[in-house]
Amino acid sequence: MGCGASSSAPAIEYKHGKPTFKGDEVVKGFNEGNGLLFRIVNKKKKQWAYYNDTTQYEMHVKVTFGEDCDIKALGKTHLERLDSGEYVATVVVYPCETEMFIEGRVNGFKVKMDALPLSEEYKRRQEEKQNNNNTNNNENNNNENNNNN
Repeated sequence: MGCGASSSAPAIEYKHGKPTFKGDEVVKGFNEGNGLLFRIVNKKKKQWAYYNDTTQYEMHVKVTFGEDCDIKALGKTHLERLDSGEYVATVVVYPCETEMFIEGRVNGFKVKMDALPLSEEYKRRQEEKQNNNNTNNNENNNNENNNNN
């Protein structure tokens, strides 16, 4: 029997899907629930992504990187260099989505994450998607009916 000293971190349990990006390091964003938001790091590719494992919140992520970092923004991430030489990267991660974040050499960072109620913009986009799906389904059904005649 072992002495109970294990070097492996507890397994991550996703509740509403899983990230579309694979990494060798996964860090929980919050202490609540299963972690809700996850930072996924692929050390070989030097890439970060965030996965939102909720259905009720949009996650606003802001990371300040040290001036010694050599990074670039990925996906929808906005990257700004401050007068101090530090970089600030921001992205919004919507429910059950993975957002690519940054790529490059990281040397120090501070993270601020906020779980906010879903914005009207997000709800409107989801409604439009649903309406488009319904329109496409109706067109497909009409085509099938025409083919059967």
